[in-house]
Amino acid sequence: MLWPHARIRHARNVEVQERVATVRRDHPESEVWLGLLDAALAESENGAPWDAAVPTPASERPVKAPALSHSEITVDARAARNWVRRLLKLTPTVNPRQIDGLALLEAAVCHDDTRIDALAAAASAEPHALRVLGQMAALPLLQACARRLASELPATWWEGYCPLCGAWPVVAEYTGLERKRRLRCGRCGTGWAIPLLRCVFCDETEHDHLGYLTPEAGEQTRKIEVCHTCKGYVKGFTTVRALAPWAILLDDLTTVPLDVAALERGYRRPERPGYALDARIQDGGGWWRLWRMVQAVTEQPPPPSPTLHQPPQPSPGRGA
Repeated sequence: MLWPHARIRHARNVEVQERVATVRRDHPESEVWLGLLDAALAESENGAPWDAAVPTPASERPVKAPALSHSEITVDARAARNWVRRLLKLTPTVNPRQIDGLALLEAAVCHDDTRIDALAAAASAEPHALRVLGQMAALPLLQACARRLASELPATWWEGYCPLCGAWPVVAEYTGLERKRRLRCGRCGTGWAIPLLRCVFCDETEHDHLGYLTPEAGEQTRKIEVCHTCKGYVKGFTTVRALAPWAILLDDLTTVPLDVAALERGYRRPERPGYALDARIQDGGGWWRLWRMVQAVTEQPPPPSPTLHQPPQPSPGRGA
């Protein structure tokens, strides 16, 4: 359960509030996870500090590398650490004083579970719990990157992992009348198109090696896409329009029975990330940004001095 005296910020978006309340009512066993998500969505609404941290994509990254690969992300260290500390306080299994907030944030952005497990071991925390906390901590930064860098992403993306943050998709969307297949990232919310008959994880394209599972109740808008070659699976949703980033995470939670059905039949989601980002988060601090702004102003050349025009002097006449 959550700490009773933790200062929890709730999302201001009314639609988000109503949907979280509904899921909380229908899935009381997910209270802890919902509390973390609610806090992360509320922090995402405070976009200014995270928008300021969005990096410029590295120009010399490999062709198949996501936009955040090898990026240098400068954050207001005090604000970032305060955010991670507030999030860690929401669960009694982790002591916030024993976790370096920036280190956890960087490891989570890179989806580096080995580093997160090392932080958990040093703090005597449960590794899986810290992995979940880390991903929630990274959510505001990653979603800010998705908003600001959408125009930087390639128009076509053949890979199964996210073109922005390298994570595997949480869901395959089938939207509109044409039901085109579009993968969606659960971390940053980015979506990208991919051919219908192609495995997300191993690129299998043979029709006989691909299939799907459907709920026994005859549900027409939910299914499980499976690959018999790599034994991977991804949930498929039919929607009228693309899901909002926050709705992707909530729908993933409310369709856990689909995950259970896939697991019981031997299908799995890969434990490794789709692409290792190797990004770096560095301490910029609020004063650092102020100093940069002042420096930018002082480095500008001074404006040219106005030319003073002297009034014409009268010519000396006779008798002067």
